Amino acid sequence: MTATVDTVTSSSANPAESEFELVPFDIYKDIHKGIRGELFRVTALAGTIDPGERCAREGLAETSAKLFELLVEHANHEDDYLQPSIELHAPFFAEVIASDHARLEARIAQIQAQVERAATARSAEQRGRVHHVYRELASFTSAYLEHQDFEERQVMPALANVMGVDEVLAIDHAIVASLSPDQSAWALSVMLPAMNIEDRVEMLADMQAGAPPEVFTGVWALAGSILPPADYQALGTRLGIS
Repeated sequence: MTATVDTVTSSSANPAESEFELVPFDIYKDIHKGIRGELFRVTALAGTIDPGERCAREGLAETSAKLFELLVEHANHEDDYLQPSIELHAPFFAEVIASDHARLEARIAQIQAQVERAATARSAEQRGRVHHVYRELASFTSAYLEHQDFEERQVMPALANVMGVDEVLAIDHAIVASLSPDQSAWALSVMLPAMNIEDRVEMLADMQAGAPPEVFTGVWALAGSILPPADYQALGTRLGIS
């Protein structure tokens, strides 16, 4: 008989009082760190650009479009590869996630339209429209962080309780295998700067051991282009790369 989780645990009412639980493998951890970093970065950008500079407003539109593309792709990967297991083992959680994804994607479309209007706004409207975009991005970030917190505190432990590490890893591997080279590079460029050194070592050591040498060489070069030199050197030392 398949074990299921049908209700939100009591920790959701007051997460600060819930007991810390480290799952054997957290499928959300690295990509969620990267997404948080991008949400904060783009929101801060919207709050600091010169609203009177059209190139700055167009740059914000381009940057936010890349962020939103990442968020939609991430949700699609969850829907395709993770949601079936959640529906099987934690159907109530599956309903919440499906609702969240639809709601957040609708907001993404609204905000991107607002960003594009700001990019082409007349001089009298530029400052107001850019500030409106900033507030919308800040509000969206708050909502998205709440969604991530639900997945990490509720969904992942529930799945870990009924699925083995191998099953969860298989889902993660399937998601990674589905990415195009460009998608993989973009995901790594978002995740690596947001990760601590132990996270980076864990991820890259797996690639170093299992990926074709030319693939790891490309990943290592990418890491060098996006990490501060001291972080890159420390990572290389731990990986045994001179």
